[in-house]
Amino acid sequence: MLNSTEIKSLIASGEGYNVEFKKSIPSKVKEITEEICAFANASGGVLFIGVDDNNVIQGVSFNNAKRSALQNSINELTPALHCEIYTIQIDAKDVVVIEVPSGANKPYVLSGAIYVRQGPNSQKLTTVEEMRDFFQQADRIYFDEAPCKEIDLVKDIPDKNIDQFKELAGLSSTVSNEQVFNNLKLITNEGFLKNGATLFFAQNPEQFFEKAVIPCVAFDGIDKRFIVDDQTMSGTLYR
Repeated sequence: MLNSTEIKSLIASGEGYNVEFKKSIPSKVKEITEEICAFANASGGVLFIGVDDNNVIQGVSFNNAKRSALQNSINELTPALHCEIYTIQIDAKDVVVIEVPSGANKPYVLSGAIYVRQGPNSQKLTTVEEMRDFFQQADRIYFDEAPCKEIDLVKDIPDKNIDQFKELAGLSSTVSNEQVFNNLKLITNEGFLKNGATLFFAQNPEQFFEKAVIPCVAFDGIDKRFIVDDQTMSGTLYR
């Protein structure tokens, strides 16, 4: 919860990537939820209601009916998001403060739409390119970051593979395997090895991902008619 000094400082600094002002509660409270959705899909932020675009505190009335309407609108966000909402008096005027965290389960969707923060403004994503860029920035589509729940650290990853990596990376043999995995961020918060760990260290990554191989073909001549050799390369990525 922000104190009055912190709030005054933020208001004086003006709107920005993490700060938004609303002079009053709009008749369509969904407009506020759109801003909340955008903050959650970015790095979080604070929404002040009762402050105009000139950084002047106007004050606002925030009764139980308005609070309920706002909370109901926030509840429409998918996945669910908890925001801290409170009223604080600044210079004898009430300001509603909504603190929005950077969501841990991006993307957050409101009525089927994704909103993101672009500088001091919120924007609704409308094109495939915009959505693809957002997912990449949110680390939501990187294959190597996803958990590989089937792999067994002891059974499927031999020490020799980790030792070989340490040697190639110039690491001391005294560095523990656990430290290697933690430093490379190869373990999820739930304790699963990530796909990246499987590709780098598993004895047979193709056992978990059938396409984790490189088919190689050698042709006689340059017209690709006569194959003289073909092999499928498997094993760890660096091998």
